[in-house]
Amino acid sequence: MSFKLQLILFLRSFFLQTGWNYRKYQNIGFTFVMWPFLKNLYKQDPDALPSVVTRYLQNFNTHPVMASFCFGALARQEEDILRTKNAKELEEQILLWAEIKKGLSITTASIGDRLFWGTLKPFSLLVALFLWLVMGINFFEIQLPPAPSLWYVFSAGAVAFISFNAVALFIKWKGLSISYHNEDHRCFGLTEFHWNETIYNAKRLGLVFTIGMLLLGIYYFMQTSHAQNVQFMTKAILVLFFISISFITRRLRIPNMYLYLIAVLVFNIVCYL
Repeated sequence: MSFKLQLILFLRSFFLQTGWNYRKYQNIGFTFVMWPFLKNLYKQDPDALPSVVTRYLQNFNTHPVMASFCFGALARQEEDILRTKNAKELEEQILLWAEIKKGLSITTASIGDRLFWGTLKPFSLLVALFLWLVMGINFFEIQLPPAPSLWYVFSAGAVAFISFNAVALFIKWKGLSISYHNEDHRCFGLTEFHWNETIYNAKRLGLVFTIGMLLLGIYYFMQTSHAQNVQFMTKAILVLFFISISFITRRLRIPNMYLYLIAVLVFNIVCYL
């Protein structure tokens, strides 16, 4: 795959969710992404394209960033399909293509959900909140003079936006490349990244930012004349409580989704009161 073709697939990958539907999910966007590669690959045999495209229009669903690993691996497998010499070999390679698509899409979806939706997105938000608090942005219901400038407000948001998307774009580009060039068809380049270690470290770093944000909030709060504000102290204690409980539920293998739902309910009640 040439650099130009890889760049085209990379740019088209931003439209993977285009045409998302409840019947076959990302199949339209998936075909749209792969079309330039398929058209170039089968330029000597254009009559084969309709049946090839039909394969790509079947069910496809994975994480939009991690999908690049599927694009590269399936492109490589498509080249193997083109090189087949008889009908039996062609059938075997197509079956292998389908197995790769199914297995890799499930694996990348699992990794992507844990890394991006479950870790990096909330972590980038925590970074923005922490920076806003350091700059004096009032979201703890504390009067912190002087009023911060709009530059501070936008700069912290920009840090969160850039940090998340820098990781996403790197993995999107790198995943497309290494999955295509990787010789180990069992992993398709996924082992190039230490996913579990990255997720673990990001979550621990997020915990540090959370605790630091709470300590800063308490410090600023104690500088004001509202030292007896029960509502604020209640919120701070509840946050620390749910953080502590999350470690216990993790050890007991209780899904954190239940803890999140309880936390949202409790915080809504406290804020209402």
